[in-house]
Amino acid sequence: MNKPSSLIWMVFILIIILPTPAGKFIIDLAGGIFLIITIIPLILGGIGWFTWKRIQSKVQTCEACGSTFLNNQTICPICGKTITKNADILENIPASAATIDIKSEKLDL
Repeated sequence: MNKPSSLIWMVFILIIILPTPAGKFIIDLAGGIFLIITIIPLILGGIGWFTWKRIQSKVQTCEACGSTFLNNQTICPICGKTITKNADILENIPASAATIDIKSEKLDL
């Protein structure tokens, strides 16, 4: 196998080190490739995480059988029990029953 001569390597290193337009172009190209290699996986990971959290927020668990399904259903697809949504439960509770009265006490130390 032919090895590149040391003269070619020296010219390549001088092009990169010296502030020539070719050296600047090579450094800019390497920096752009490095950014693409590092940023694209981070962006895809972030998109995947947000998608997973959105799917998790739409999944509901049946209280009777424990199966999971999307919360746009009103009847459990496994056991057939009617699903009560949290919004329906909260609408029927009066506000006075949902508040907690807190009384302060003085402690003697």
